[in-house]
Amino acid sequence: MVRIRLTRPFWENLSLSLIALIVSLGIGELIVRCCVSVRNVGPAFTVYHPLYGKMLKKSFSCQRITPEFTMKLTTNSDGFRGQAPEPSSHRSILFLGDSFTMGYGVNDGEEFPALVRKALNERSPDSAPVINAGIGDNGNGRWVKFLRVEGKKYNPGLVVLQIHDNDFRDNIREQLFELSPEGKLRERPLPSPGARWSIQSVVENVPGLAYSYLIGFVRQIYWDRYSRRSDYDSDNRHINQYRTMLEDHLLISILEEVMTICKRERWEILAVVVDISGNRLTELKKFFLARNVSMIVIPAKKERPDLYYKVDGHWNALGHRFTADRIIEHLKGLSPNL
Repeated sequence: MVRIRLTRPFWENLSLSLIALIVSLGIGELIVRCCVSVRNVGPAFTVYHPLYGKMLKKSFSCQRITPEFTMKLTTNSDGFRGQAPEPSSHRSILFLGDSFTMGYGVNDGEEFPALVRKALNERSPDSAPVINAGIGDNGNGRWVKFLRVEGKKYNPGLVVLQIHDNDFRDNIREQLFELSPEGKLRERPLPSPGARWSIQSVVENVPGLAYSYLIGFVRQIYWDRYSRRSDYDSDNRHINQYRTMLEDHLLISILEEVMTICKRERWEILAVVVDISGNRLTELKKFFLARNVSMIVIPAKKERPDLYYKVDGHWNALGHRFTADRIIEHLKGLSPNL
């Protein structure tokens, strides 16, 4: 058996290399902080989930720093933003949506589901529990899985579906569901977690590293390249038309399944539509009208720029207040059991 003896110069060289690495990273951090506009600084909100693909971290609190705002986000033991629901004689209001519902861009308590909860509590201490199951950067396929598996647990009297224009493409990208050759909705097997989740775990296990601007910049470069790979860059009009048709068909098919689940369980539905216009908005109006589902359309950024952050594009606190007021007005005409 051959033994390798590590000499003193080896340890000296290793120490010098580590020192050089730390100094280089420190210089890189300073350069990025001084010279680069980093869109997002702070730990990730989500972890891998074997059924949904990902979910918000449970009992988690962090800050997210951007050029336009600094937000505090806290989740409860169920992995939802906001306080855990307390026992109530009323059925709950369950919010499903993306980063707009989760409340990306505003502090805890300023997201529109929390404002709805506050308004209901002011009207009656024993009001309907509000569950904010929104999560950023996903489409609508998760709704189907969530309602099938966990919907009854929260006893909803009303399910609020927030739909954004990027859902059409996100449904294709995340591949939770697809259309069969016959045009039927079918669930796809979820792939195992990739390198992304492993890298995230390593970064977040080093104290303070998740708040590095350098790490945020590297993450930004990765997501920009990922988005470009996901974007449709074909100049062929017929290919783009086909992709648009596929996106539309998949979203409507997912919504059909959501309607089926809610109808079977006798859960009322309210749709909140964000930044969707043209033919897609027309078709959604027809879809929900045919099913006797109310729909609230929130003005797009070009119509009400005061509701949105200028660069980031999410709602600011005023946008969340505006949306909450529209929903509260709708709730006044619903069952008192909510």
